Amino acid sequence: MHTFSPSRPRHRSAVVQYLLLLLIAAMALGQWGNTAYRVVRGIFSAERGIRAPFGLNNGVIEGMSPFLRHAGLQVGDRVLAVNGHELTGEAVLLREFAHAHLGDTIKVEVRHPDGKQQTVSWQLITPQRRRGGGRPAGWIGPLLLLVILPLAFLLVGLWVVLAKPHDLSAWLVLGILPYFEALLSPANPQGDWTIWFSPFWNETAQMAMPICLMWFGVLFPERAGFDRRAPWIKWLLSISLLALLPFNLFHSYARLWNLSLDRTMSPWFLPTDRIESFLSILCVAYFFVLFSHKIFAEKVGADSGRRLRLLFWGSLIGLTPFGAMVIYTLVTGEDVSETFPQWLSFGIVLVLAIFPLSLAYALVVQRAMDIRLIVRQGTRYAFARYTLFGIRALLGVLFSWRLTIFFADPESHRRPVDVILIFALLLLFFGFRMVLSGRLQQEIDRRFFREAYSTEQVLSELSEQAHNFTETGPLLSTITQRISDTLHIERMAVFLRGSGDVFRLQTATGVDLTSPVLLPAHSATVNTLSREKRPAAMRIDDSSHWLLEASDTERAALSEFQTELLVPLPGRGRLIGVMALGPKRSEEPYSRMDRRLLESVASQTGLALENAELLQSLAHEAAQRERVTRDIEIAREVQERLFPQTYPKFDGVDVAGYCRPAQEIGGDYYDVMEVKRESDDGSPQPRLLGLAIGDVSGKGISAALLMASLRASLRGLTLVGSSDLGELMGHVNKLVYDGSHANRYATFFYAEYDPASRRLCYANGGHNPPVILRGDQVIALEVTGMVVGITEDAAYEQRDITLEPGDILVLFTDGISEAMDGDDEEWGECRMITAAQQERARGALTAEGLLRALYRRADEFVNGAPQHDDMTSVVMKVS
Repeated sequence: MHTFSPSRPRHRSAVVQYLLLLLIAAMALGQWGNTAYRVVRGIFSAERGIRAPFGLNNGVIEGMSPFLRHAGLQVGDRVLAVNGHELTGEAVLLREFAHAHLGDTIKVEVRHPDGKQQTVSWQLITPQRRRGGGRPAGWIGPLLLLVILPLAFLLVGLWVVLAKPHDLSAWLVLGILPYFEALLSPANPQGDWTIWFSPFWNETAQMAMPICLMWFGVLFPERAGFDRRAPWIKWLLSISLLALLPFNLFHSYARLWNLSLDRTMSPWFLPTDRIESFLSILCVAYFFVLFSHKIFAEKVGADSGRRLRLLFWGSLIGLTPFGAMVIYTLVTGEDVSETFPQWLSFGIVLVLAIFPLSLAYALVVQRAMDIRLIVRQGTRYAFARYTLFGIRALLGVLFSWRLTIFFADPESHRRPVDVILIFALLLLFFGFRMVLSGRLQQEIDRRFFREAYSTEQVLSELSEQAHNFTETGPLLSTITQRISDTLHIERMAVFLRGSGDVFRLQTATGVDLTSPVLLPAHSATVNTLSREKRPAAMRIDDSSHWLLEASDTERAALSEFQTELLVPLPGRGRLIGVMALGPKRSEEPYSRMDRRLLESVASQTGLALENAELLQSLAHEAAQRERVTRDIEIAREVQERLFPQTYPKFDGVDVAGYCRPAQEIGGDYYDVMEVKRESDDGSPQPRLLGLAIGDVSGKGISAALLMASLRASLRGLTLVGSSDLGELMGHVNKLVYDGSHANRYATFFYAEYDPASRRLCYANGGHNPPVILRGDQVIALEVTGMVVGITEDAAYEQRDITLEPGDILVLFTDGISEAMDGDDEEWGECRMITAAQQERARGALTAEGLLRALYRRADEFVNGAPQHDDMTSVVMKVS
């Protein structure tokens, strides 16, 4: 289909088009309004029905009313003046009659063919009316032919352009249809304000019709192949006709305002008029030739073929009677009103209405139906409908007839059979009207529109079932299959929004694709459906606004499925998918009911897809969370295995330790191990008890990994490292520094106890000072260096202390000393030490018992408040 080129900015082109449409509408409706005003006022007011009772040609009377012959006028008289005004043009005559009133006297000065001059006068009287008063006789015909039918033609043309403003064929239709208004309405205006406009508009409109009709035949629905071989024909005819337009306009001017010039042009007018009529007939004939060639000789698509056939037959049926009438009058020179009876002229003009309707239908409808289907279904349906109407009318007539006889014949009042018959007919009429007629009408509708009823039922059920699906695959498979089976669609595709800001093809039927099909999220199709939120009809050769903006890739993607209807799949806040539907097997267009039901199905499908996507996301997250939980559980088990499972046995020493992580995996570390070293000369060294506790920064997996690294480093260094704990702590710092990020560090305390000498050597790398409980005395093992892992070359100092029998060494992290209650108050080291002393005094004689007592007292203090940090403690008792 031919379209305007979108080379200029769209908004500027649209403004120009709508201004042009407004101008054409104003001129056409202005001319129609002039005619309608005269006709309607002529019906309801005889005064406004006044018209000139004779016609002029170059100022010479060529026809007149019979009563003027009796007044002394005759055909061939030259009019010299009207009411004292010199006749310089027909505009003088028109103006005088336009300003005349009933009862006025009209004076016309004429010169007879024999040279004698005469002044003829007559009085204007009321036109003949119906017997008994009322409107003038024959008012229905002028009202229909001069007012209603031309307006209908104009409105059809304007509606076609408004429906397809970017389609050149629509503008050609608008150029065709005003012809009939100009042809049916009189060319001579009846008011001052239209004298300067009406004749020129009529000439232009009548000239434009054959040219636009021929060009429509060339371009619709695509350029004719015959025109590609001989493009000069349309240009020759168009230019030839347009060359005559200035002469016609100049002649109209001369006829109205300059009779001397009109007389000079008269010898040329008849040949020019015949040439114009001949060229107009050639243009119309060429239109039929092109359409016939497209239908029978050229290969066109199925839909285009249906449009061509429908338009061909509509034009043939509508224009043939009218064209025959026009050709007859041109050949014979007779007047139509005198040659053809009124009923025949009236019928020809009504048949003419088929032509503009077929033009509008073929151009605007989304998908044309075959003309045989339209005629067959329409005729059968109308016959069935009017049969019911006839039965109702017949029962009504029978009832009225029997009721009239009943009241007209007094004897019938005494006959029960007549009364029963009256009531039987009454019951039969109302029973048929109220009950049986409705059911029969429903059956007729089901018979003729069975597929529509089936479609509505199936798609309504599908709309209700769509939200029950929880998986995308089965949902799309069911939706596409049911829609395809119900509407008989062979090609169908569904695009869903995916990653990468594109809509990916998820399912397709009726086509084998060798490469992936994508629709970008910023494409014209997606933007249009997101904005309008309703199904959008399309044809690849259409001139829709958004289709002009579509890229070649987008057009190719939609062409794969011969897309005719795009249905948006809306989510809660955005477009989640697009459904592309190809043509029906019946080749029928998608009806308004189809679109409404598909929109309902699409709405439910969009929500179901969104729910399925959400459920899949939740299931994926749940599976991911389960894997993470399982991994964390394994890590927790591994970490628990890193803590001492058994304690080495030493005489006079009781040790216990415990770590309660705040999360599944903690960052605290403690260790109790046996340390064996060899001297340089190979002599055996005493067995030592190694005690370690640490607090890694952070929580979770990263802290646990650093804690494991810290344990491995310590275990390795105690086997081969130096016996100087300050030097050993330096090596630990170096290993932690090299194996962790700069923001990772740990507080760390390490001690070695010799049971034989009760000597405790330790080094404290920034950890909470462990305490020794000795009677009422509390000895803190202060920090001897910075936290490990901050700098590469940190120095640490070893210190010694001798323990006494009964001493209790308590190692702890800040998680237990800084445990907080619901008011964010810390337990504190003082309370912790006091609690340890109190529990010791109560008889918590074992290290295990004292350890449990410390945790119990801490829990009593926090009183159920959540644990914010790992709580770790080691207790060693010297006996």
